[in-house]
Parts: sequence; C-alpha cells; structure tokens
Amino acid sequence: MFSFPLFKQTVKSNSVIWGAMTLVMTLLCVQFAGMEMTQSMLFVIFYGMMTTILPGIYVLVTANKLLASQVDSGSMAYVLSTPTRRCTVVFTQIIYLTGSLVAMFAVQTVGHLIVNNVTPIALAKLGYKQLTGNLTNTMILQVNISALMVCIAMASVCFLFSGIFNASKYSIGFSGTFIGVMVLANMLSMFGNLGIGGLENFKYLTICSFYDYKSVLYGVNDWIFKMIFPIGIAVASYVIGSSWFCKKDLPL
Repeated sequence: MFSFPLFKQTVKSNSVIWGAMTLVMTLLCVQFAGMEMTQSMLFVIFYGMMTTILPGIYVLVTANKLLASQVDSGSMAYVLSTPTRRCTVVFTQIIYLTGSLVAMFAVQTVGHLIVNNVTPIALAKLGYKQLTGNLTNTMILQVNISALMVCIAMASVCFLFSGIFNASKYSIGFSGTFIGVMVLANMLSMFGNLGIGGLENFKYLTICSFYDYKSVLYGVNDWIFKMIFPIGIAVASYVIGSSWFCKKDLPL
C-alpha cells in the first residue's frame, strides 16, 4: 500500500515549495511574536490569516502535482508501468500531503514556542483585556493543531480535484477557486471581527471557521468539538478522490 521510492521522489520534487512556505511561515510567526510592535497583531494577522493563506498556496500547487499533473504530463504512465498499483500511488501521495503539512506546522510551532519562552506575551496585549496571564505553550500547541486540521481538510479537497481530473488546468482551476473562496471569506470575516459590520457572516462560507483560536485563548474546549468537521471533510475527500482515481480511465 505504501511505496517508499515514490514517496522519496515526491518529497524531492516538492521540497522547494515546502521549504519556502515553511520558512516564510516560521519567520513571520517569529517576527510577530518576538517584536513588541507586532505582538498585538499576532492573532489578527498571523494566526488569523497567514496560517491558512500560506499552507493554502502550498496545497494548491502540491495536490495538483501529486496526481493530475502527472497524468497530464504522461509521467503517471511510467509510475504505473512498474508493479506499483493505483491504490499504492494514492495512499503514498496522501501520506506525503498530510505529513508535509504536519511537518510544516511542527517547524513553525517549535519556532513560536522558542520565542514565547524567551518573550512571553500577555493575553491582554493580544486584545483580550478581560483575560489575565500570558500566552502559554499549551495554547500555542492547541491553536496550531486547530489550524493544521483545517489545512488538512483544504488539502484533501484539492487532492479530490486532482484525483477526479486528468488535466491540470481543471484540477488547479477548481482547487484554486476553492482555496481562494475559503481564504477570502476567512479574511473578510476577520475584518468583521475588527468592527466592520456585516462581514463577520462570511465565516459561514468557509471551513476556516472551524479553526477557533479564540476558544483556546479563553480556555474552553469548543475548538476540540469543531475539529470533527474538518476531519470528516478530510476523510471523505481523500476516500472519494482515491476511489475516483483508482477506477477512472487514464490516458496512459
């Protein structure tokens, strides 16, 4: 079910974009958390927007390359000419796509934990004046787990389109529209939370609404229950995309 040679080749072919997105995300997090003048915007800008925008760009490009782009270019014919079965291909690519997101968030989280232990931020400075104490390591871990689950859900939908279509233009077109709508709706809802009337309703148009860092900061468990939905989306999308790819006719 798992092909190490294919996994190794996939890691190598996507290492540049993974490294670039991980580096940018980590540096932005460290900057927002470490500089006094930007600490107040840590959850508004970085955790409110960047943790979905940057991984969203990554999964948009990568998910297309895992299946549809290879079918379109003809390289999938070479992969399947070996004893590798289609189910092995999709399982290996799912492991890569999900694992690469886990690794991306792990690097960024470690960076934030290091900075937070050096310069802890008061919750009141983050805009939650009714709360006392500092941002804790546990809060940082929980916030990033919540964001990670939503990004995995977005990745699974892009993988679904990559499994359905044989042409990259359709795969990346549908995936790009999906990611764009999700990210834009999330950004508009964030502006609504900053006081611009009516925009907060855009949160109902995006799965990013299941990413609930506020409940983490307030110390309630709502964020845990909301994880059921992105996990369900991820499982369903991966299963449908894999089944479709395994059963469809390929121009090999």
